[in-house]
Amino acid sequence: MNLLFISRAHPPTIGGIENQNEALARHLSNLITCRTIINRFGKKALPFFIPWAIITGLIKIRKADQVLLGDGVAAIVGWFIKLFSNKPVSCILHGLDITWDNPVYQKIWICFFFRKIDFFIAVSHSTKDIAISAGIPAEKISVIPNGVEKSAITPLSKRKLQQRLQINLDNKFTLLSLGRLVERKGAHWFIKNVMVHLPKDIIYLIAGDGPNKDKISSLIKKLHLDNNVYLLGEVDNQLKETLFTHSDLFIQANIPIKNDVEGFGITQLEAGLCGLPSISSNLEGIQDAIQENKNGWLVEPLNADAFRSLILEKKALLKKDQQIISNRVAKHCLENFEWSRIAMRYKENLINTNPSR
Repeated sequence: MNLLFISRAHPPTIGGIENQNEALARHLSNLITCRTIINRFGKKALPFFIPWAIITGLIKIRKADQVLLGDGVAAIVGWFIKLFSNKPVSCILHGLDITWDNPVYQKIWICFFFRKIDFFIAVSHSTKDIAISAGIPAEKISVIPNGVEKSAITPLSKRKLQQRLQINLDNKFTLLSLGRLVERKGAHWFIKNVMVHLPKDIIYLIAGDGPNKDKISSLIKKLHLDNNVYLLGEVDNQLKETLFTHSDLFIQANIPIKNDVEGFGITQLEAGLCGLPSISSNLEGIQDAIQENKNGWLVEPLNADAFRSLILEKKALLKKDQQIISNRVAKHCLENFEWSRIAMRYKENLINTNPSR
């Protein structure tokens, strides 16, 4: 099979969709002939990339059996290709590429460009439900989760981690969150409603940057949690792997925000590959990433008492059986979400697709 893969979001730009598209293209290339049209220059380059991708796509489609679009924003390219070709076009959906609260996008992309796409691949069942609510027929949508792969980076020792962070982690139970600091990720809510009720030997490390950073920083000072909650800012890949390795629980306390959904829980899976279990909100695409008692535990969003109780319960459990739990978590993530397995599911899905009649 000859596939034309079009990615409007690709490394070196940093982001979840960018990483997903790069890994998917790389692993599909091991299974099929996969030609690419990719944007490596971020959102600012889209006004130039889109017309170039349309023209290049119309040329390259002649030697391809079908097209795969990396996300819903690229549906405009698929629409133009369908004007001149009857070859099937599939599009990956992540969640925000359906719910983005922009009237032009909703009117033209969702109600117009999406109608020409033959098949959709949602990254979670939650994303599929959102797509159906947006008017996409259920029979056009398959579900394939995002993949992860074990990093080749060697993590730092715990001693070197403490030196780098200038934080004493000895005899501490370490909670970790990593990601963009936006409201839906729930870090502010978690500090205000959960951290204030946890014992002082529990510390919370928050890695990442975003529009909520100053708000979170002010809350830490206001609640006098400077010795228990630490904003680390952006972290490089080695520090990321090191944090996964030496933390005790990953926290993803997402809260529901209108038109701002969590399409999947990719960071929990990355943590899981390092043996780090997660406690996460039972919300949206996170439900597809976390399997109860296998790589973590789910809590109803905004339930502070449940978060607090579960953290204390798992703290006691991990004190006795941390290595057993860590091995189980890593094994589950590897067997169910490793990229070579996910790419095979994409291949099988694409082979089974046919042009719409």
